[in-house]
Amino acid sequence: MWRFSVTLALAGVCGAADLQLVGSARLLEDRLRLTRSFPHEVGAAWVRERQFVREGFEARFQFQMTSPGGLGPGADGFAFVLQNSGPEAIGNRGSAGGFGLGEQNRYPDNHGIPRSLAVFFDTFQNQDDPSDNYIAICANGAVGRMRWPPPRLGMAKRLRFRLKDGRAHAARVSYKPPVMRVYLDDAETPALTARVDLSAVLDSSGRAFAGFTASTGNGYENHDILNWTLIPDTSSVITSVDSSIQFLEKVTCMEGRNLCTPKEAVVEAKGDGAWHILLPAHIPWAASVPNSAGRPIRAENIQGNVCRNVKTRGAEGCGGPGAAAIAIRSGRGRTWFSVAGAAPDNEGFFEFDAVTK
Repeated sequence: MWRFSVTLALAGVCGAADLQLVGSARLLEDRLRLTRSFPHEVGAAWVRERQFVREGFEARFQFQMTSPGGLGPGADGFAFVLQNSGPEAIGNRGSAGGFGLGEQNRYPDNHGIPRSLAVFFDTFQNQDDPSDNYIAICANGAVGRMRWPPPRLGMAKRLRFRLKDGRAHAARVSYKPPVMRVYLDDAETPALTARVDLSAVLDSSGRAFAGFTASTGNGYENHDILNWTLIPDTSSVITSVDSSIQFLEKVTCMEGRNLCTPKEAVVEAKGDGAWHILLPAHIPWAASVPNSAGRPIRAENIQGNVCRNVKTRGAEGCGGPGAAAIAIRSGRGRTWFSVAGAAPDNEGFFEFDAVTK
């Protein structure tokens, strides 16, 4: 029998000492068991140290759900989760999947993992679910703003196999900002693709706790992770940037959009001939600065993610800042800025420094 282990690309192989087990989670000889096949359990397991995921990552793991019983039979599923509450975080039982709030009338000790993002492998059909065999990318808000069920950024309603068929299956979660894709077994085509904003789950250095949660209710099953590899993408990290995203906590994100899309631009003067600007993607020429002398102004240290023409291009229209990310024009004593291709259904924002040349 081989022992369960986690492989982190930058840290080698991790064992039991590197995992924080919460609730019903246990390490068996050859697997991580998040819950037993027993009613009303909830379990979680986290790598103790935050992982760098801001620039992208790939998580590969095998899972197996066995011994279904109770309602369903078998429930409720497991989730791959990113969060910043800490290595002892855990959500609710039943339909909450171990990361969400769950049904308050059933579990009065209601709590979820705030500011978390979960890829949920759901095996029980509740009132708001499309089936008992689907995958969803779910986002929890801040404390006091979470709800049940959590917002779903994307769903795969039809899968090639039954998640709880008792067999071992492979999953691959790939994140290249701002697009997340979920692959199952050896499929080359993703089962699920969605636009995802990780900013709420990251600390100031772009890191988050990574791990798994699972739960049971009146239906139950063993939720097992057989192995796990997490590969952060550090190839595009820019170490010379002098500023970081500053305004996200100061703005209101529009409802109904996967990426945080501020309702309006924010402009802050930083000194003579210098400004810091947050520029939403859905408003053409949303920000301006005074420039009576008509001096050239350039955009520096551009950060953020934008999805253009979402209705027609979907996630394929998404990307980070490129050479032509910001359009600039001057006239009548001001210089104006716009996300290139700004249109009403765009999502996201760019944040940057505007500097007089």
